Amino acid sequence: MKVSEIANGSEVKIHAAISGHSIVVMTEAIFGVSAGLLVKPMEYFGKYMQFLEPSSVSIRNKRDGRVYKFMSTTITPVKTRYGNFHLIRSSSALTPENSRKAERFYIEKLGLISINGNNMDLKNCIVHDISMRGISLLVDNTTSLKLGDTIDVMFRYGAMLHNYELSTKVVRNFEVNGKKAVGCSISNLNVDLIGLLVSKKNEGKTKLDEIPETILNPSIPEKDQIKEVEEDIAKDIIPERPRTLTISSVGTNPFDPKNLEHITDKTLRQAKQEERMAKQAKEIENLLDLRDI
Repeated sequence: MKVSEIANGSEVKIHAAISGHSIVVMTEAIFGVSAGLLVKPMEYFGKYMQFLEPSSVSIRNKRDGRVYKFMSTTITPVKTRYGNFHLIRSSSALTPENSRKAERFYIEKLGLISINGNNMDLKNCIVHDISMRGISLLVDNTTSLKLGDTIDVMFRYGAMLHNYELSTKVVRNFEVNGKKAVGCSISNLNVDLIGLLVSKKNEGKTKLDEIPETILNPSIPEKDQIKEVEEDIAKDIIPERPRTLTISSVGTNPFDPKNLEHITDKTLRQAKQEERMAKQAKEIENLLDLRDI
């Protein structure tokens, strides 16, 4: 998959480093163009951010619900007839996260377990997550389990509280937020369990016909909007902003207030508040004028 094939509205996370400190910037996909992916503009105190060094990007694609990770070459502001946006460019193909691992789905449901076939001594557990290959269980601290123990798990899930039963074997012990947990391999992958996994996988997807078009210009279809944006990007016009904020892994921290030359004695919040008050005063003045009439 190419970065330009990401669906509209997908969540975009940009991971960058400044002087050894990691930052995460979030935005949202508009649509793909031939040069890359157009996303909502990213600003910091009125400055457009730009990433001229390769940055790690992860995107949760609305079309298939999967997370894709890749390295961008540049992320720069672009000017179009519909306003200013950012363009993510990448020369590498996008690879899905955990493409070689079984996808895990969180359940977080109360269940019952029997250990080594002892059905007379049922114990409570919490089914933490599940995949095609295994299941994670949170158990009581008094429950003793060792590698190789067999565990029969029973739990209810879904709107109809369907009962699921499966046989597992303990393969590791670990902790989840300080609670005792075991990871188990699944011995009997039955039809019920496959149906549950398929339904959980579909929960994260957006149907193709439900992915909304991006309306930058309601009078023309999306493909024509993309064509017009591509024409504007080809002109390589710099957005009408006095400065941009370059994110670099070396050098000074651009987020340091002393490096933000455009900041005056008034904070951004104060400036917006004064603007709102002035607008309200103008509206009151107009009302008074109408009263006199």
